[in-house]
Amino acid sequence: MKRDVGWPRQRGSIIMAVKHGGVNSTGSQETPESLLSTANIDFVSVLVLWYTGVAPGSTYAWMLPHTLEKYLKAYLLKYNHVTNQELRKFGGTGHSLKKIWAKYKEVATSTTSKPKLNESFDQLVDDLDTISPNVRYTGYLDFSSCSLLYFYIVLCSLLRHLLIGKAAYRSSLYGLDGFVFLPMANMGDETAYAETIVSKVLHITLEHAGAFTNMGFVNQMDFSELSISNTAILQQDPNCPICKGIVTDQATMIKYYRNISG
Repeated sequence: MKRDVGWPRQRGSIIMAVKHGGVNSTGSQETPESLLSTANIDFVSVLVLWYTGVAPGSTYAWMLPHTLEKYLKAYLLKYNHVTNQELRKFGGTGHSLKKIWAKYKEVATSTTSKPKLNESFDQLVDDLDTISPNVRYTGYLDFSSCSLLYFYIVLCSLLRHLLIGKAAYRSSLYGLDGFVFLPMANMGDETAYAETIVSKVLHITLEHAGAFTNMGFVNQMDFSELSISNTAILQQDPNCPICKGIVTDQATMIKYYRNISG
């Protein structure tokens, strides 16, 4: 009887070298770089979970405040507004998002000049601060409204812009390092599926103030009052119906949004 030899084996494998910290890290000090790196990964995870329809759940709900907390902590540490020891004082478990947000607003040199947007950011933080760390173990929570996701994306992207600067932000995928994405092996394309998904979500959100509903539709927010030019990279997407000047309807936008082949 012929022996089953299984799949052909590859000689090499991907070894992920985490830039700052990681599973084998023994350091207890958070740094702006380590916080930014892990925040970027969590941010991408949130968007992919949303896109694939896995958003209403404990993992997605927990990542929302945790990502924002990391970006805020990175900002406060990078510009020497707090020390690591002081950061631990923000709540007994270190996860008091409202206290960290208040500290950021107290010291931030860059704020928006749009009252409605500032109010929406405050409301976002209030909503996300209600998510307990225990949600990771207690199951379902639904934080899947289109407006919440929209303001989450805009605020996280603004903080990323402030952390790395305009040049680095606009010369990359909205400030996301390439190591966040791993391409599929031997598919003839070096672009990872997650990178294509994130690129489309951020393009629609940050270039055109589009908000995604949990039923898959794309609605436009108030562009003049609820968007920030600093979070855009001001690049045209040749496949985007809005960039091409086509009068868009839901069917056209959904077809563009859902096509991850390019």
